[in-house]
Amino acid sequence: MNDFDDILEQSAEQEAPAQEKPQRKLEWWQIKEQKQRKEAYATLDRIFHEFSEGKGDVQGYLDTHGRFDRYSARNALLIHEKCPNAKQIGNYKYWESQGVDILKTEKNNPIIILEPGNTYRRKDGTTGQNYYAKEVYDISQTSAQGQEQPKVALDERLLLKALIHKSPAAIHVVEQLPDGRRGALYQPEQNTIFVEKGMDAADIFRCVSQELAKAQLMTVNPEQAPAECGNKAFCVSYMLCKKYGIDTRESYDCSKLGGIFAGKEIDTIKADLGDMENAMDAINSRMAKALYQGKDKSKNNRTDHER
Repeated sequence: MNDFDDILEQSAEQEAPAQEKPQRKLEWWQIKEQKQRKEAYATLDRIFHEFSEGKGDVQGYLDTHGRFDRYSARNALLIHEKCPNAKQIGNYKYWESQGVDILKTEKNNPIIILEPGNTYRRKDGTTGQNYYAKEVYDISQTSAQGQEQPKVALDERLLLKALIHKSPAAIHVVEQLPDGRRGALYQPEQNTIFVEKGMDAADIFRCVSQELAKAQLMTVNPEQAPAECGNKAFCVSYMLCKKYGIDTRESYDCSKLGGIFAGKEIDTIKADLGDMENAMDAINSRMAKALYQGKDKSKNNRTDHER
């Protein structure tokens, strides 16, 4: 061997491909979680495609998200898809802590939602979020079925005060709205919600919540088209009514709800749902501070699986 051969041999050794490390064998519960997570994402993809085609149960989703407002939009979709009449949900440990058993016939039929896990760094330097499948059960799947907690009726004046608490727009009561309109009207140029005199509490809540939602949405994105903002605000107001027990039967025409996402790209639908969720959460947070200040701070805090 001459004096230079060792250089070539060292180079060849350095360039030799490293042997891949054997993959660790997954435990049974990891395999189960992966399967459930894939199924949850597949369910969401199907729902988004149905929405894009002008199909899907948009009103049913709003009903469910109104009851489960502390959960993310996609978890509300998953809850609605599996158990559209769900009233109160929790995981196995939650129900066990309440002295309640999961029915034997339901143990293998959980509602699967997606719970945030650890964040990670992508190759482009941005931060990603891992999600994991989580099993939860509705009260109807337990030995406590039929024992749902009754809704607490809130004082009407207190509820209305909470609705406008720290409103992003000024509230101004008038004798009559312009152009013969009825109820309430948000004027973005003045950042003011004009409210017609003489309405009862339920009508005020329905009208003002919709205009308040417009103000909230416009605060985040003032460039969005009025029609787009109006559709989102309609949905937010509807969900707020469902949460606080305000009748929606005569005042909300839901016949065209199925078409509000028709023709849209999937990412746009996700963004729209996110806008509605954020507006709902902002209004709810302000209301909770007014309604429950000094009573129970947990009412205004989401747990991980509720996001």
